[in-house]
Amino acid sequence: MNRFVSGLGTVVVVAALVVAGLWGVIDTYIVESTTTYMLPTLGTLAVAFGFVFVLFVLGAKSDRWIRSPYW
Repeated sequence: MNRFVSGLGTVVVVAALVVAGLWGVIDTYIVESTTTYMLPTLGTLAVAFGFVFVLFVLGAKSDRWIRSPYW
């Protein structure tokens, strides 16, 4: 029963976050001007993607592996 309640709580929290995110997108990009928020958001997403991609490349080119029982 505890696993059922935990699973249901997780689903409810995820659904609430999705609804909050959609509400934010609708409120920001559809109601407000797209040029006011869209260009800075796209720039931020491009920088974040570039940063994650660089970290991915550095990790992929690494010859050392983590030798820990926790990983």
